[in-house]
Amino acid sequence: MKASGALDGLQYQEVAPLLGRDFSDLQLSSIVSDDATIRDLAITASERGVLFFHNQHIPMSDFKILVQKLGDLTGKPATSKLHKHEFASENNAHLGIPESMDPEVYTVSSVYNEKLFDNFLDSSDKKFASRSWHADESFEHVPADYTGFKMIKCPKTGGDTVWASAYAAYERMSEPWQRFAEGLTASHGDPTCADLLTKKSLKYRAEERGSPENVGTELKAVHPVVQTNPVTGWKSLYGLGYQIAFGGINGVTDYENQIMQAYFLRLIADNHDLQIRHKWKPYDVAIWDNRSVFHNITNDFIGERLALRAVSIGNKPYLDPNSTTRSAALRIRNSD
Repeated sequence: MKASGALDGLQYQEVAPLLGRDFSDLQLSSIVSDDATIRDLAITASERGVLFFHNQHIPMSDFKILVQKLGDLTGKPATSKLHKHEFASENNAHLGIPESMDPEVYTVSSVYNEKLFDNFLDSSDKKFASRSWHADESFEHVPADYTGFKMIKCPKTGGDTVWASAYAAYERMSEPWQRFAEGLTASHGDPTCADLLTKKSLKYRAEERGSPENVGTELKAVHPVVQTNPVTGWKSLYGLGYQIAFGGINGVTDYENQIMQAYFLRLIADNHDLQIRHKWKPYDVAIWDNRSVFHNITNDFIGERLALRAVSIGNKPYLDPNSTTRSAALRIRNSD
């Protein structure tokens, strides 16, 4: 898809050569009814991976509309709506935040994390933080396309988010490895949810979670290791990190699975030029395409960190053998 030019005239800065764009003066509340601008933002997010906006006071009711439109206006199936988190909103009652009771809004809360998730990714547990790289809701049969993330409270230091280009990760592989990876699938899952249901007596959402195919209590899905982003037509690496650690590469031996998982993760963790890191301020908003980037939190902070998230469910991941790489597509574009 090609942008229409609706964003022409807006001030922005590229965060890094490979990914990220920071808009300095756009208020998202002003474009909720402007489909041309939203469509161009979606295309830009798919190309640049993640977009940033500052001092945003858009209410979550409008933010939900905007996030849903990002997918609708770029061709996602009519059956794909906003994701409803697998942990039912009743679990959030103790937070005292009205938006957290909306099933289409997920409350990203350090208080919630500590009490209900046993402070997952606590840096004192001596495990590599790189284990938590992921794309949102990849354990669903129809996972996320766009995520909208609005920071409410954040610590003075730490609690940043890091993104990495899935396009560039694919391109870092040699051609033989690219062809090999294109023939693989991976099982994505999150069994920690089942453990929490037992340990914490949490209420679970087994009914439809943004798509008729996203139902049941087993959070497990099989997706291609390399997928084509339907908006850009570019290939990206999709199977790595936290959510395939519990499933893995299909059809290979245990040792081969370990080797490939470690290699795919190193493509992200060991290449800092594929990454950007955002230092949050209150009311910052980030919008990203989960088919274009992976992301990870730096769990290095003291104090409260609170954000509200809306996630658009997109299409079932697929690989078009005729699709191209980001670099090849941009070379053709720049030569036109």
